[in-house]
Amino acid sequence: MYGVEECPLWKHFRSGDESALATIFNEHYDSLYYYGKKLVQDEDLVKDCVQNLFVKIWTTREKLMAVKYVRPYLLKSLRRHIGDQVIALNRNKSLQGQFQREFQITFSHEDFLISIQTTREQSEALARSLNSLPSRQREAILLKFYEGLDYEKIAEVMALNVQSVRNLIHQSLKTIKNQLNLPTPILINIESNRQ
Repeated sequence: MYGVEECPLWKHFRSGDESALATIFNEHYDSLYYYGKKLVQDEDLVKDCVQNLFVKIWTTREKLMAVKYVRPYLLKSLRRHIGDQVIALNRNKSLQGQFQREFQITFSHEDFLISIQTTREQSEALARSLNSLPSRQREAILLKFYEGLDYEKIAEVMALNVQSVRNLIHQSLKTIKNQLNLPTPILINIESNRQ
């Protein structure tokens, strides 16, 4: 892929540097695991998918494209891999036809007790409000405020255009603000504490 400023670590990884693979794994495993657990509740499936993702990218590294930002690339790949696994697991069930790669992300109040000044009641109310959002809005909020991704990277992960992502997040924040009668900065504090 021409014209892409490739991440130096990714370039070393693609050239077969095992220490680069280990660094990528160590830097991104927690984030991938957290995101995967929000997509599906099956901890073993998430662990397997993350492991399989790293095995796959290692074995196909020579065919992979240049990547400027590693985390969004890995999140998008994990999202696709988990979706494929869910379809495979449900192959003999009637749910397969209904699966549209939309995940039911669920927030708990513990997600908001990350060294921010909120009471248990506030964090529970925020979790309830987030859980009332449509699944795509919850996923966009997760990627924006928990993973700290910008709109362009979220669009890449979710396979949407940037304006759609902006609309999802704007509508989500508007809904949350109206439901809780709270200022939006409480969500922005979450972003700074997750990084």
